[in-house]
Amino acid sequence: MMKRNFLKILLGFILTLTILILPTKVSADSINYQCLKYGTSEQSIASGYYVKPAQISANGDQYLVTMTIQTGAKLGNWPVTVLSINGAGPANVSKTRNGDNYDYSYSFQTKDLSKVINSSISINVPNVYTAKHNIGFKFDTGNLPALAATNSSNSSSQASASSTSNASSVANSSSVKKDKSKTTTKNNSSANKQIAALNKKNKQTQTAIIIGGISALVILAVAAFFFIKRK
Repeated sequence: MMKRNFLKILLGFILTLTILILPTKVSADSINYQCLKYGTSEQSIASGYYVKPAQISANGDQYLVTMTIQTGAKLGNWPVTVLSINGAGPANVSKTRNGDNYDYSYSFQTKDLSKVINSSISINVPNVYTAKHNIGFKFDTGNLPALAATNSSNSSSQASASSTSNASSVANSSSVKKDKSKTTTKNNSSANKQIAALNKKNKQTQTAIIIGGISALVILAVAAFFFIKRK
């Protein structure tokens, strides 16, 4: 009886440990948004390409927003791509075929979704239309997940500065477009380095957890063997 109870406890512990070391998928909430012409409150012609709602999750003191652009096969393979979003290159970009549609998904991070998030996209329909467009996204902030309560005063000042910057960019849209074209490459390079570093750190952390879990399982197995042998 004692041996059987020990085995039950051991199996329960192993099952719990296995669940803890397995990778978990972070659930995301849905958030609706509008796709606007740059610097205006008018709907952009690109709005029809964007799948709504977007997916959002709290990532520390920032929001991680995932959006999808969907286009029909008649326009070619992924004719719409994102050049920049919220001042940086898109993260977690994936291209998939979904029946007769082509899906282009990507993510970006921000601490403030109450402001308009600006983006630059490229549209390339061979032999039909090729152009770059600046657009803006206005998100519904009525049901956002809670962020970590850190640097709240800094976030407020950054939000105020961002609002002032946006107002200035509307008044000087032509000069902003010129400056943006010069800095896009630099922003993309910086964002890619940050993303690569974050992915490397996450991978190292996950590897350490898995190694620790396996070591614990081996120790428990050896202990169980000698315990049963003694009985």
